[in-house]
Amino acid sequence: MSKIKGQNFRLLANMDGQGLAAVPEETNVSITLTGNTEDTTTKDTEGMFSQEDVVSTAWSAQVDSYQAEPAQMRALLRTFIAAQAVGIGWDQTTGATGTQNRTPANANFKRSGNALLNDLSAQFDDRTAVNVSIQFQGTGALS
Repeated sequence: MSKIKGQNFRLLANMDGQGLAAVPEETNVSITLTGNTEDTTTKDTEGMFSQEDVVSTAWSAQVDSYQAEPAQMRALLRTFIAAQAVGIGWDQTTGATGTQNRTPANANFKRSGNALLNDLSAQFDDRTAVNVSIQFQGTGALS
């Protein structure tokens, strides 16, 4: 049985209007899917345990990246300042030699939706590449 390797999982974003593309130089990707629940216990419910029902769902994605290109930093800043939803997706990649793990390989984990870039932080250390952390908050359903 093959296992999913983190190095072959990519977050894709449409921050330049050119379609979904891998966030350059990703070092870490986190996807969070949340089911918001509500207690639906009534006085007719038997037993002492509450009964929870999912009333809504939410999702978010975070990516840490080494952003070395000035154009990439400008695109991130424009996206953040515009405060408009952008297309987001993720998928497992081929991991084949020469692809730099950026080519989607299958639809096993492929999901996409729209999200706001709601948190952008950059760390500017002396003599190292700029480290950027980007947080996206989903604004609707995933497909």
